[in-house]
Amino acid sequence: MDKSIIRRYIAGRANPSEIKQVQAWLEQPGSDHQMEEMLEEVWYQKKHAPRDVERNERLLAKINSRIQKNKQPAFQHESIFNLALIRSAAAWILLIGLAFLGFQVMNEHQGHPEEMNSTVQWIERSVLPGQKLALELPDASKICVNANSKIRFPEKFARDSREVFLEGEAFFEVSHDSNRPFRVHSGELTTEVLGTKFNIRSQGKNTDVALLEGKVSVKINKEKEGILVLDPGQLAAYRQGNPEKLQLATIESQDPFLWKDGLIHFKNENMKNIMESLENWYGVSIKTRGHLDLDRTVSGTFTNDNLDNLLTGLGFTLDFTHELENNVVTIYSQ
Repeated sequence: MDKSIIRRYIAGRANPSEIKQVQAWLEQPGSDHQMEEMLEEVWYQKKHAPRDVERNERLLAKINSRIQKNKQPAFQHESIFNLALIRSAAAWILLIGLAFLGFQVMNEHQGHPEEMNSTVQWIERSVLPGQKLALELPDASKICVNANSKIRFPEKFARDSREVFLEGEAFFEVSHDSNRPFRVHSGELTTEVLGTKFNIRSQGKNTDVALLEGKVSVKINKEKEGILVLDPGQLAAYRQGNPEKLQLATIESQDPFLWKDGLIHFKNENMKNIMESLENWYGVSIKTRGHLDLDRTVSGTFTNDNLDNLLTGLGFTLDFTHELENNVVTIYSQ
C-alpha cells in the first residue's frame, strides 16, 4: 500500500478512489505486516521526537472521524474504538499504526515549520542597507536585525517550538522556555537554544554563529553529523567550500556583537571587504579612483553614526581622500 495514500486519507485529502483503496487494504489479511514495516521505519526515523499526548488524542479522534465518514453504510453505526470490533492483535496493530503514522505525518516536516500549518500567519521584515531594526517576538524574545537582512517568524509560535528564518545578520536575546526550543534557520545551518544571547551572520554560502551567553547547538541541515555545542565566547563557522564545513573557533573580543551598539570593528580586514561592508551598512555606492591598494589591511573600531567621519579616519590609515554626494562615495588614492 502506498504510504502517501494513507497519509492523504488520514489528512482528509484522499480522493474517492484512494479512500476505497485504503478501506480495501485494511480488510486484507496481510495488511498488518506492511503496517508493522511502516511503523518500524517511522520509529527509526523519529525515535527522538517529543511526545505530545494532547496532539495524539486529537489525531486519534481525527482518524476515527475520517473512517466513520468514509466507510461502508453497513458500519455506519459502529465506532472503530468499540472493543467488540477489535477481534485480533492484527486489528490493534492497524489501529495503533494509523495513529502513529498520522503522528509522523504531523512531525515529518519539523525542519520546515512553514509547511506544518498553512493557516499560520507569517510576519516578514526586510531591513534596507543603512538601517537596523529592533523587534520583540510573540514570546518576548528580542532581535536586533542588521542592515540588508531579512527575518521571518510566525505571528504566534507553536506550543512546542519557536521557529525563525534569517537571511543576513541579527542579534538574538531569547526568552527562556524549556518546553519550546528556539530555532533559527539561516543558510545551511539550524541553531537551537532554550534561552540565550547570540549573533548570527549569514551571507551567501557562509554562516557564523557567535555565542555571548547561555548555550546553543548548531547543526548542518540535512546532515546527521556536524553538530556543535557552543559555550559563551565560542563561534561556529560554516564554510561550504571547506572539507570540514562546520568549525569551532574562539571569539577573541566582542567583535561579532559590536554592530548592535553602533560600533564597527575591523581586524586585519582588507580595504575591498571594508568598502563592501560600508556599502551594506550605510546604503551607499562606493567607487574608487586612481591606483588604490585594495588588499591593504586595517584594524580599528569606529562609531558608525557618521559615514563621513568614518571615511576620514580610514583615509589617514589607508592613504585616501573621499567625496560624499547623495548616496555615492568616491575614493581617491593619494
